[in-house]
Amino acid sequence: MSLLERSHPQETNSQTTIDPNSFYGKIRTLYADKVLYTQLEQMRKQGSYDAFDMQWQEVYNVRRLTGARTRVSVKARILRFMLRDIFADPSLFVSSSQLDGIPPSLFWESDVGKWIEATCYFLANSPTPLEHADEFQEALEHLVGLIEKAQQPDGYLDIYFTVVDPEGRFKNFRDMHEMYNAGHLLEGALAHHQYTGSRRFLDVMIKYVECFMRHVGPNEGQLHGYPGHPELELAVLRLYAVTKDPKHLAFGQYLLAARGVKREDQGGDHYFVYEAKRIKGEYANYNQSHLPLHDQDTILGHSVRALYLTTAAADLGGEFLDDAKRLFADAIDTKMYVTGGFGSEPRFEGFSPIPHHLPQSTGEGGCYAETCASIAAMMTGERILSHRVDGKVRDTIELCLHNAVLGGGSLDGKAFSYANKMATYGDETAVRADWFEVCCCPPNLSRTLGMLGGYTWHVAVDEAKQVINLDVYLFISATRTIDLPGGQAAQVTMQTEMPWAGKTAWKVEAPEGWKWNVQLPVPKYAKNVKVSTECTPFTYGYTTITTPANSTFTMNFDMPVRLLSPHPDTHQDTITVSRGPIVYVAEGVDNEMLERKYKHFENVGLDQSAVFDEHGIKVGGIPMIGLTSRDGALFALESPKQDAYNVVSERSPARQWRQLQDTLTLVPWFARANRGGSGHVRTSFARADKRAVYANGNGH
Repeated sequence: MSLLERSHPQETNSQTTIDPNSFYGKIRTLYADKVLYTQLEQMRKQGSYDAFDMQWQEVYNVRRLTGARTRVSVKARILRFMLRDIFADPSLFVSSSQLDGIPPSLFWESDVGKWIEATCYFLANSPTPLEHADEFQEALEHLVGLIEKAQQPDGYLDIYFTVVDPEGRFKNFRDMHEMYNAGHLLEGALAHHQYTGSRRFLDVMIKYVECFMRHVGPNEGQLHGYPGHPELELAVLRLYAVTKDPKHLAFGQYLLAARGVKREDQGGDHYFVYEAKRIKGEYANYNQSHLPLHDQDTILGHSVRALYLTTAAADLGGEFLDDAKRLFADAIDTKMYVTGGFGSEPRFEGFSPIPHHLPQSTGEGGCYAETCASIAAMMTGERILSHRVDGKVRDTIELCLHNAVLGGGSLDGKAFSYANKMATYGDETAVRADWFEVCCCPPNLSRTLGMLGGYTWHVAVDEAKQVINLDVYLFISATRTIDLPGGQAAQVTMQTEMPWAGKTAWKVEAPEGWKWNVQLPVPKYAKNVKVSTECTPFTYGYTTITTPANSTFTMNFDMPVRLLSPHPDTHQDTITVSRGPIVYVAEGVDNEMLERKYKHFENVGLDQSAVFDEHGIKVGGIPMIGLTSRDGALFALESPKQDAYNVVSERSPARQWRQLQDTLTLVPWFARANRGGSGHVRTSFARADKRAVYANGNGH
């Protein structure tokens, strides 16, 4: 299906109302009333809120640029030296965060654009009035007014390269984020247009996009560049879905197709090598430009950039959809954490080139799992599903949302996490921060939850056959209204006890003569699945029912506690506790005595036959289910001998365990670090071997 035949969640979220009393209804209320306000206040403190007045701010002196030039930091030089003999191209692993010429204000447009986008979604689609609605409206008016006045006569609209470094304009697409910023402003403008009906902001951004189109493209006299951080690609494709202007589609296609292509008029180099030579900078190849997209077999580099790129590719379709599927499969099969986190290399916020290299903490050599990367995985997965449902992709979206994404914000609406490590180490804690110098994750999280109704399901109306095709992606209590030809309408209501209980009911209503073709997900974690009406066999994670215009049906399944072990190639013999789509974590506040004896729960092991009891808890006022192990499940890894290596025998096993009398209490991973305590957490525990148990430290 073409771009014009497949709707986007940014557009359709306004057609869905999420039940305010449901789990995600409460979460969205938190974001509407508290998180958006927190982020607005932080933008005011940061300086980005008023930055479009194009006046000088003292912060612009911090790491100030000249001609968009950057210098590679000492840290990056050392890293290159370390990796030189391991990888053919060690520069793959150097990120813009390791370039000491990146000013903190360089990304401000993206912060503003994402906040505008999120706020428009919540203002347009909240079942109850927003507590700060009037202030949000005033802020939108203020920001859009400043943006209109800030635009240059030729359409250019970048704060830093207008006020601070005019010489650097269009000089460094690889590192300087002009296109990335423009993409997020464009998505904000599209949301503003949908919410207000006004074209003020949208027309500004169309003018800016067409400024890029004059200077960047495949023709002689143009720069043959593309974004160092993908975002403009997917935003321009969304723009085309609104304007239906072929030149917008062509520009989006160009930005995808040009990436990594070597050209004779660039000295036989691809654009970022050519550009780096022109500005006398050093080449940092972690931005998916090492090969054209069609030739990339494994997902590499900065994880957010990679998954934004696959989002645009999946949206465009055709061979690019094949690329997105191939790279996304590599990501979820070989490079995804159990929580739906992505990015194991903190040094460049990205994917390890080694499949299944997923260290759990700093002490194990890494772990990053940026919130934005899991949001980007949801984006890619949704675009793949918009072509055809796939249970594995759907399960991944659900895993990301319930764990890595939702866990990016505190449940008081005031703090956020950038990286999301599976375990703390040393002096680290899992406590979230109020804000960050580069603050991409908080507003990205807000816009994702703002458009959550669009992620819930997908609808395609077949007018000729009078069939409403409904594909369900997420179990969320919500109602969607569907426009039909002739001014008629249909409606579907889903009521669910997910993510805590596998009970969901649907009610569909449509005019006489219509029927529904509904594809329902059958999650991999679900047991004893029962559907109340005739359906197809459960294959590829879905089942299909065909039902009359007005009907009801249900799906019920069990969600037992599951103990998960990682792929053998991780070289980790661990157990992670999960229940349904929720991954569980231990934190110090619930296990104070145990964590005091074994800091960060290091050397604590679980038996693979461990049984957990469920109990109701509230975190941040939101009801959820906690887990506590029964007696006999917990062990400690003992090291009685101090030698570096020890002889292994039947009487002296390689690992010696001591059974503990303690129990282990676990909470949903997203709810960690909300209740005080040490802030120490652990997600995956060593698998204890009962054959090597030493009672009270003495051998059998």
